[in-house]
Amino acid sequence: MSQGRPHLDALPSGASRTGQDAWFFCLRILGGRYAFEAGLVTEVVRLGPLTRLPAAPSFLPGVFTHRGEVLPVLDIGQMVGQGAVAIRASTRAAVVHCGPWKVAVISDGLEGLVVIPHRNLEAPPAESSGMAEFLSGVARDKNGTIAVLDLPRLVEAARSRAVPYGSTSA
Repeated sequence: MSQGRPHLDALPSGASRTGQDAWFFCLRILGGRYAFEAGLVTEVVRLGPLTRLPAAPSFLPGVFTHRGEVLPVLDIGQMVGQGAVAIRASTRAAVVHCGPWKVAVISDGLEGLVVIPHRNLEAPPAESSGMAEFLSGVARDKNGTIAVLDLPRLVEAARSRAVPYGSTSA
């Protein structure tokens, strides 16, 4: 995916433009397939050298500089207690905007854009812990099951867990 948000004219040929399909950005985390609204992704980048922040929680393995901007790196697997995503020289990150926050989400692999018909989206499991806490739905495509994340809620939860209570940091 290049810079910018997905634009309807750039959608794959044969894709529905009637509102019957939902576009998601799909990635792999610790053996599972996860997706979130495609419009949240601004670009996919190679993860630069990380600088670890003192006292940062394990789900924030560091920050890196991209185009003159310092971006926090979010490890969703660590955030929900499933384990760390291995960071290698080949690791790519999806740069996402969630409200006022811009973060780089790392994963084991990026699948890119997927289309899921609204009729194929199901309610998330009733669990309220781990990854299930942040699911907005579940879907299936030709490659298997996809857990759909409420990424803005997950990013906000990461922010609130990373900033100590009562801190005045922005």
